[in-house]
Amino acid sequence: AVVSTQSTGGEGTSGQIARTIAAHKALMGMNAADHGMMKQVVDYEEQKKLVMDRISIWQDVQAKKETKKLEHEKLMKEKAERKLKAEENKAAKENEPNLANKKKKKNNGAPSAVEGTVHLDYGYLIQKYGPDVSETTTQLEEKTSEGCFQFRCVLAVQGFTFESTSTSKKGSRNQAVSLAHAAFAVNPPPVVNEKKRKIPNKRLRSEGEDFKPIEPVEFQDKLAEKCWNFITEQTAAIVPQLKVRRNVVVIVKVEGADELENCEIVSFGNGTLVIKKENMTCDGNVINDCTAESLALRAFRRYLLDQLELCLTGKSSIYTKDRVGGKCSIKKSVKFYLYTNSCPMGDCRAVGTQPPRQPMETNTAEDPAVKTEVKSEVKPEPMETGDSPAKPMKPKNWIPRRTCKVEDLGKITYFMTSTEFGSSETTHQFSEEKSHCIVSPSDKLAVRQVCGVQGSVLFSLSNPVYISHYFINRSFNETSVSRALHQRMSGANIPTGKDAPVQPQFTKVTWKATRLVEKRTKWALVWAKNHEVEILFTPRGMQYHKDKQEDVQSALQGDLTQYLAPSEYCTRALFTACVNVCKRSKKNYPQKYSVAKTANTRYRQLKTSLLSHFKDSGLGEWAVNPCKPDY
Repeated sequence: AVVSTQSTGGEGTSGQIARTIAAHKALMGMNAADHGMMKQVVDYEEQKKLVMDRISIWQDVQAKKETKKLEHEKLMKEKAERKLKAEENKAAKENEPNLANKKKKKNNGAPSAVEGTVHLDYGYLIQKYGPDVSETTTQLEEKTSEGCFQFRCVLAVQGFTFESTSTSKKGSRNQAVSLAHAAFAVNPPPVVNEKKRKIPNKRLRSEGEDFKPIEPVEFQDKLAEKCWNFITEQTAAIVPQLKVRRNVVVIVKVEGADELENCEIVSFGNGTLVIKKENMTCDGNVINDCTAESLALRAFRRYLLDQLELCLTGKSSIYTKDRVGGKCSIKKSVKFYLYTNSCPMGDCRAVGTQPPRQPMETNTAEDPAVKTEVKSEVKPEPMETGDSPAKPMKPKNWIPRRTCKVEDLGKITYFMTSTEFGSSETTHQFSEEKSHCIVSPSDKLAVRQVCGVQGSVLFSLSNPVYISHYFINRSFNETSVSRALHQRMSGANIPTGKDAPVQPQFTKVTWKATRLVEKRTKWALVWAKNHEVEILFTPRGMQYHKDKQEDVQSALQGDLTQYLAPSEYCTRALFTACVNVCKRSKKNYPQKYSVAKTANTRYRQLKTSLLSHFKDSGLGEWAVNPCKPDY
């Protein structure tokens, strides 16, 4: 708009100033003469403060936007990296052959070693302390200062409660899980699940290189480790093909308390097979039974004979001379234990499908405690402790895959013949076509437990000697072992008195030197104190020459006859050694082994009574050796 200076009465030194003043006065509704009286209507300080406040608010908003932008970029970068890694893993799996992945087993069926740290997440919590684990997550009404929602998670594990709050459901649960892991690391709950070892479908024969035996704590485990280490030391010079320790039996002399320092190994045997039927002889130069139990007892009798000679000559021995009778007796402070890494074959491993009935009349037949014990071998009840409720646990007694009939429990069994090995490692009731004439180790140990392990040859010099404690590793079932080696003989006519049979004890051994059982072999080992280790070829029952071991591979592929000789532990050698001791000690002795074996001694009376009891109780008959001794 154009403002006229005349209408407004503007004045000034220049026209431009006059026009400006006139325009201002016209707008303000004031006369040009009064322009000096104008007041300032705008507060510049207040305007400045308002502008600065606006600038501060703008700066805060820009900072938040920048922070949010950086966080978004970081999340997108991490997402891209995870996606790239997933694509790389997928491509690697597609390029790797599926068959190789399926059959690749580096650890022999055992659980793989954990690489790195274990993630203590919710899944691991359920695996280790489950299944009694539950969680409840709820949304709270209160929000954070930034306006975010809040969630509370209540985690219950076996009655223990852990709470946590976070801005997400997953975050609250993870915090509660972390609290639970931290608490249980100090005070574990009643139930802690251990990861089960993966068992291979087939029993592998090779031993894993990474296997390490557990550190023994109990006496029986320490004794087992000592026996195994002793055998390893004694057989160090023997080639591996000839010392496969599938079944080991060790006789231990204990003088005093059950401490490892008081234990001394006096004999051991290793083997699982018996001689071929066609190789049995009547001259006593072969060993018919090459199982570990029989060989260990043969070597033990050789040790006893050495101790008898020391006693009769007035030297230090485990024997003492009797005042009457002319015999020797074991010192009261001396006892003998038997350790084996495998339960004896035969009735010791027989487990019924239902509670068995006693085949003979005994004083404990109506005892309810005995019935409960027998019943537990089929359905073991869960164990219960004072700190935790009852829960399923591994049964103490071993239960085989194949159980036998109730009426067959306690019966005498025999080895089965085999064309390749001479016999199998299984025992059954007698069969004319398939059975060997040698009874199972369980039956032989049962007779020895009544008549004494010294045998008929040494009975003229020694009073009965018994095994007082059995320590058994694999296939241990206390009910079956107790029945086989003690209970089924309780009805026999056994005299009581000074030399009455002792009731043995049976203990489970958990320590083992190898993870898996070694393979079957035709070779066996036998050793007695102060004698050398002998290698036996079981199909022939004879000793393999020690000076020929350097050429083992060629010898095994050809005829072994030229490398075999009678063993020092065969019956004829033991009888000859006994006669020599009697001659040196001026003791009476039988002229022939056949006379000593059939003489009407207390040993023969006990054995006849026991075998008659087996027959009358329906437990079977003792086989007659077709090869009668003629020496």
